[in-house]
Amino acid sequence: MLAGLGLAGAVLACDAQAASDGPRGRAAVELAAVVEAPLAVETATVEPDAPSLPEPAVEPEPAVEPEPEPEPTWRMPAHDPGELPRWIRHETLPRETVAQLAIRYGVRESSVRNWNELGDDEELHPRKPARLRIYAQRFPPPREALSHRVVEGDSWGSIARRYGVDTSRLRAWNVGAIGRSLELGEAVTVWIDPLVYASIVDDVPQNARAALVPPGAHGIGTPQAGVLVAAVQLPPGPGYERRYPNSAWGTTWAVRHTVAALDHFAARSDYPNPIRVGTMSRQRGGKIGGHISHQSGRDLDIRLPLRPEVPQSLPPTLRRVDWPATLELIQAFADTGFVSVIFLDYKAQRRLYKAGQEAGLDDATLGELMQYPRGSAASLGLVRHSPGHADHIHVRFPCGPAEPECGE
Repeated sequence: MLAGLGLAGAVLACDAQAASDGPRGRAAVELAAVVEAPLAVETATVEPDAPSLPEPAVEPEPAVEPEPEPEPTWRMPAHDPGELPRWIRHETLPRETVAQLAIRYGVRESSVRNWNELGDDEELHPRKPARLRIYAQRFPPPREALSHRVVEGDSWGSIARRYGVDTSRLRAWNVGAIGRSLELGEAVTVWIDPLVYASIVDDVPQNARAALVPPGAHGIGTPQAGVLVAAVQLPPGPGYERRYPNSAWGTTWAVRHTVAALDHFAARSDYPNPIRVGTMSRQRGGKIGGHISHQSGRDLDIRLPLRPEVPQSLPPTLRRVDWPATLELIQAFADTGFVSVIFLDYKAQRRLYKAGQEAGLDDATLGELMQYPRGSAASLGLVRHSPGHADHIHVRFPCGPAEPECGE
C-alpha cells in the first residue's frame, strides 16, 4: 500500500495516451571579467527643507498557481439491448463465475452449463477468457475497461472502492501486466460495470445522514449464496447501537434505507432505550456464523426491544418485549417502501397483531403489515414466519437499482 493521500483520474482505456519529453537545449554560460576600480567618495549635502524620501516598497507579484487539470469525465455508454430474449456471446473476465453470469442475464445456471457443455461442478478458468453462448432474458450494459493511473496513497482496496469493483478481481485483471504490487505512475485496468459506476459518479445523497454511506456498494448473488463488493458499514446514529460492528456491512441501498428507518423510529417513538442492531454481513460477504443468509449485504437482524422496566441484559421473551415499540420499529422499515420481507416467529406475530389493534390500525392495514392470523404458511403480509426468529426481526431488502448481478 502506498502511504499518504491522493486522487487519481480515470480515462477510458480505449483512449490513446501519449507523452514524450521534448529535447533539452544546452544553456551557454559566459563569464565576464570583473575589473575592480577605486571608488569615488562624494559628500552629499542635505537641505533642511528637502528631506530625503524613502524609496517605494516593491510589492512582490502574486504567485500564479498552475490551474489543475480537469478530471476526466465519464458518461454512461449508450446501450441497446435489442429484442429479448436472444442469443449473445459473453467473453469472460478473470474470476467470473457461471452463477454470476446466470443472474446477470436472467437465466438459470444449469442452462448456461448446458448451452456451453460445462459439467455440474466445472468452473470457468480463473485467468483464461472463454466465449459463452447465453440465451439472455435481460442484457445490461457490458463491462467497460477504464485505466487508472496510480498516485500516492493508492492501494488495491482504495482503487477497487473508487470504481465499485471487487479487490481480488481487480488484482486478477492486472497481475499479468504489472504484478502484485503497485508503483507510482502505473496504469491499472479496471473493468467497471456501467450501472454500478454510474451510481458512484452520479450519486446525490438525499441528506447528511445518507451522505455518510458511500455509493457503489453492491451484492453479487443471492442472500444465501453471495458476496459483497465495495461494502459500506452502518454508521453510528442516535437511538441505536451496533452490537457487532465487524458484521455491520451492507450494500449502499440497504444501509441507506436502514439509516432512514432507524432515524425515523428515533424521531417519532418515545422508546427510551437504544435499539440493538445485530448482524448484517461481513465486509466481503459470504457465510457468516450460523446464518443461512446474510451473505450479500441485504439482510439485517434487530433484537426485539424490551419493556423499559425490564433489565436490558435479559434475553427477549414474549412477556418481556415492548410490543408497541416493536410495531413502531416495523412500521418505520415498512414506510421506507423498500423492504422485501421481515421475518418474525408466528407466535410473536400474535402479540404484534394485538399491539396494532390497540394502536387503532384497521384490518386492511394489519393485513398488509403481517401474516397473522392467516396461518404461518400464508404468503401474505410484510411480516412472515420463519423458524428461529422469536427474539429478533430479520429485515431483508431487495436488490438495488445498480446491482445487475444481484439475485433474489
